[in-house]
Amino acid sequence: MGKRTLAMVLYDPAAAHQRDSKPARPPACAGAVVPYGVEPIINAVPLNAIAPRPQRLARAPAPAIIPEEPACLRERILPALGLREDLAVHFVDRKRVTDTDLDAHQNRFRLPADGVLRRLRPILTAAELDAANLLHDPLPKSSRRQLELEDLTVDDAADHQETGKKVRKKSQGMVHGGLPVRMVDLAAGASGELLLSRWSSSSGTIVKGGGYMDFVRRCSFKEHDVVDIWAFKQRELRLFGKTMVHESHLHLFIVKRESTQTQQQSRKE
Repeated sequence: MGKRTLAMVLYDPAAAHQRDSKPARPPACAGAVVPYGVEPIINAVPLNAIAPRPQRLARAPAPAIIPEEPACLRERILPALGLREDLAVHFVDRKRVTDTDLDAHQNRFRLPADGVLRRLRPILTAAELDAANLLHDPLPKSSRRQLELEDLTVDDAADHQETGKKVRKKSQGMVHGGLPVRMVDLAAGASGELLLSRWSSSSGTIVKGGGYMDFVRRCSFKEHDVVDIWAFKQRELRLFGKTMVHESHLHLFIVKRESTQTQQQSRKE
């Protein structure tokens, strides 16, 4: 056997202790350690144990395109109102009739805000928009709230000083008369003069006035019915100082969707 060369190595206890104290790195392919025999904790509730939420009545779906005019509009409605048969008629919006639209305590019919802003406002004059409180865009809720807080009467301030209690005044909003309007229905015909106005407090546009409930009781639409709202107004036409066509009220024709579809089918047949 050959001779081996011996080498002398000095032993350093501190270096050996530092090398032995380093944790061994797991291999790259090593996976997570999962304890065996331990059931996972799942914080879940069975679906049948959850109380169902009350279903809210869905709003009427907005039409993708402007629907076709009801056949009865130019054949029956406009002649019965004494208006021109070639009068421009504008689709406003589609809505679902709610219980508040038929409630005697509410005594008003609410119009969809989007249809009022996008389709009804463009057909009205500046004076008509001002009468209906539609001339300017509504204030944001934060600005309206600030105005309500600043709108304190002298009596409220005096009560606050005497009693030392904080007095909160109920918001009434700005009072508006409204734009004269008539509502029209197939069964009820035309209503008397009503008023169209937008509330300053909630920015809701409504039709109100005496005689509204009498008109609603005769109408063909009921609660939950989906209706289309059409608007038309005849403008005065004068020729050589003579009135050829008279000015009319703004009319809102409320037609139930089933009635519209039935009329279109019968027209095709």
